[in-house]
Amino acid sequence: MARSDRYAPPADLETGESAYTRYQGLVDDWSAFCATLQRPLPACLRANTARLSGDELEALLAAEGYRPRRLAWHPDAVLVDGLRPGRHWAAIAGLYQIQEAASLLPVALLDPKPGERVLDLCAAPGNKTLQLADALGNRGTVVANDASRGRLGALGQAVKRHGVLNVAQTARDGQGMPWAAGRFDKVVVDAPCSCEGTFRKTATAAEPTPEEFRERLTRKQLRLLLRGMALTRPRGRVVYSTCTFAPEENEAVVAAALARMRGQFRLRPARIPGLHLDPGLEGWGAERYGPELSACGRLWPHHNDTGGFFVAVLERIDGGEDGGPLQPLAEEPRARQLLQVYNDALGVPREVLDGLVAFFEGQKYAKIAAADHTTAGDVSAERVGLAAVRAQTRYPKPATAGAMALGPHAAGPFLDVDRDGAEAFFRRQPLLLTPEQPRPTVEHGPVLVRHRGYCLGLGAQRGEAVVSLFPKAWTQAAYGPGG
Repeated sequence: MARSDRYAPPADLETGESAYTRYQGLVDDWSAFCATLQRPLPACLRANTARLSGDELEALLAAEGYRPRRLAWHPDAVLVDGLRPGRHWAAIAGLYQIQEAASLLPVALLDPKPGERVLDLCAAPGNKTLQLADALGNRGTVVANDASRGRLGALGQAVKRHGVLNVAQTARDGQGMPWAAGRFDKVVVDAPCSCEGTFRKTATAAEPTPEEFRERLTRKQLRLLLRGMALTRPRGRVVYSTCTFAPEENEAVVAAALARMRGQFRLRPARIPGLHLDPGLEGWGAERYGPELSACGRLWPHHNDTGGFFVAVLERIDGGEDGGPLQPLAEEPRARQLLQVYNDALGVPREVLDGLVAFFEGQKYAKIAAADHTTAGDVSAERVGLAAVRAQTRYPKPATAGAMALGPHAAGPFLDVDRDGAEAFFRRQPLLLTPEQPRPTVEHGPVLVRHRGYCLGLGAQRGEAVVSLFPKAWTQAAYGPGG
C-alpha cells in the first residue's frame, strides 16, 4: 500500500522522538516494533463471499501467477505481494475488498450471525459494513451509519459493486443515533481516533497528538460507545475499536463506559486463534482501569505484520429493552413487475427473485433488498438495497448493480471474455465478436459479460459487437478521469 509522507518522521524511530516514544515501556521488543513500522503493509484482500470463497480467491490469484498467502486467523482473507489490488479485474468486478488485516478484527470479534440485526455506527468508508453484510449471508439487516453524507458516497459505490442486498445507509451523528432506529443484536463502534496505528500507510500518524485534541476525541469516543451500548438488545454484543495505541482513547474509554452502564455489560475476551493480541492495560500512569480491562486486545504491528489496533468486546447482561418488532420493507407491485425482466431476459430463477423485496426510492430505479431486511426504524435512510431495473425507459432494463448481485444465478445470455476483453469492457470499449466466439443468444438484448466464470457486468449486443454498459463512474474510480 502506498503511504503518504507529508510529515517527515525521525530517520530512526527507535531513537528519535515521535508519538510512539511514550509507549516504549509497553512494547516487548521496541526495536522490532520500530522496524516493522518502517515497512510497507502487505496487501490484504477479503473475498466477497456472496461471489466466491477465500479458497476460490486464493486459487484465482495463484492461477494468475501471484503467490497469495492465507491470513492464518481469517478464512476469507489473503495477503499478496506484487499486485496493484485496486486495478486488478477481480477488484473492479467486486470479487474482493481491499481491507487492511487489522481492520478485519472488529467484525471477526463481533461474530454476527444470519438472522441478526446489526449496526455499524461509524461506517464510512465501508469495509466493515461489507464484511458485516457478508457475515449475514447477504440477508437480514445491516444499518450503516455515518455522520457525513459525503463519506457515505464511497460506501454506496462499494455496496453496488459488491451486490450487497441487506444494507440501509443512514446519515446521523452517531453520538445521538435516535432510539427510533430500534435495537440491535450486534453493534460496531469503530470510533474516530488519533490514528497512531496507521503509520505504515500515513507517516503523519507519528506526529504527537495535542492534548486538547485528544480530550475532545475521548469525549466523542465515550459518547459513541455509550450510544452503541444503549441501542444493544439484551444478550447483544458491542465491539469498540480504534486504530491508535493511546490508552486514553482505548482502555480509559471502555472503563468509563462500563462505569456509566454499571451492571449492564461485561467484557468478553478479545482473542482470536492464530492472532497474537496482547491483553488490555489495567492502568496507565496514575490511572487505574481495573483488572477486567485485560480482556481487551492490543494489536502491535510487529507481532502479526499489521497496523496497530485496539478492540474491546462488551456483552449486555442486564437492562435495556428489546425495542419491539420492526417493519419489513414494503413490496411495491410495479417494482415487482419490473423485476421480471431478470427472469425473462437473463434467466434468473423465480425462486431467487422471490427471496427479494422490490420497491422504489424515487422513480428512476426499481430497487431490491433481502426479503427479511427490516427498516432502519423510524430513521430516514439515505439508501436501501440496490438499484435493479431502470424504470423510466421504453422497456425495462436491468441495472449494473442488480446484475452484479443476480448474475451468478442467471442462465444467460453470456459473453465470456479473456483478460484483455475484461479490461476493454471495464474501459467501456465495444467487444468485437470473432467468428469462433460463441454468440449471445439474444439480439439487441442485455448480455452478461464474464471472465473466468465471474460476472463483470452488463453489455448489449449491437450487430457484431457487444457494447459495454459498465458504469462510467466505476471506470473513472478504477482508472482515473481519463478512463
